Amino acid sequence: MPMGWGDFGMTHVHLYGKLRRFAEDQDARSDSIVSVPWRAGDTAEAIVERLGIPIEELGSNLFLNGRYAVLESPVADGDRLGLFPDDMQLLYKWYFAPSSGSAAPNLSTDDPAPGSGKSESGSEEPEK
Repeated sequence: MPMGWGDFGMTHVHLYGKLRRFAEDQDARSDSIVSVPWRAGDTAEAIVERLGIPIEELGSNLFLNGRYAVLESPVADGDRLGLFPDDMQLLYKWYFAPSSGSAAPNLSTDDPAPGSGKSESGSEEPEK
């Protein structure tokens, strides 16, 4: 049976900020999405390199299927990878849980969210 397009997996990469220049549609009012052929064993870093994006231009905010991820996170066929540049850092990264199998830098799922009423120990904070 000859190989066709259906025999290859794809990863859908959503690019933001200055990283949009690596997509055909660079308009900030629309989605800048690039479909990249997926290969077994791919990581977020492999996809980034395949797109030609310099690692130093990436910020610490990478998302894999809507969950906080790191460059070493494994990527599967059909996954959605969201990439933000170094000049677009999230203010509320505590909101996003890390992808399974990876730990995001400076992110603990045990840390309370600001305004959650929980202290670092997990107990209720007294009312002021």
